[in-house]
Amino acid sequence: MIAKVIVFLRHIETGLLVSLFLTMLGVAVYQVVARNLAGTGLFWGDDLVRVAVLWVTMVGAMVASSNNGHIRIDAVTRLVGSRYRLLIERFTNLFSAIVCGALGWYSIDFITWDFQDQAPGIGRIPAWICELVIPFAAFVMCGRYLIQTIVPVSGRDP
Repeated sequence: MIAKVIVFLRHIETGLLVSLFLTMLGVAVYQVVARNLAGTGLFWGDDLVRVAVLWVTMVGAMVASSNNGHIRIDAVTRLVGSRYRLLIERFTNLFSAIVCGALGWYSIDFITWDFQDQAPGIGRIPAWICELVIPFAAFVMCGRYLIQTIVPVSGRDP
């Protein structure tokens, strides 16, 4: 049952990532074509593309953390035996969880500042709403790395 929920959530994340990317790409292409051919464009188009880049980055990082697909420097794990490899993998996952937790924690301050300053986002949508993906994704990744610290995922061969 839990495996089905995890697979379902991965499909949701991947679908969201693809949708965001295609939206970002479509608006960016439209902006370029509209500016070059008609001298116009969407007044909120550049803001949407900028926010979509943030969302694609954070959702993409969540997807990568779900299947152990983040970029890693594994020179040390190639040199040590399988016994130490598991220990190094657990330490790396714990360190990643700490970094993601710190990112989530401090991004809340960042969002609070934008809320207090009423920074503009996309059209009438304030920036702090557009930035809520940062702590959400960071805390999701923190949780995943904590789980992978306890139960390592052998998704890649070093």
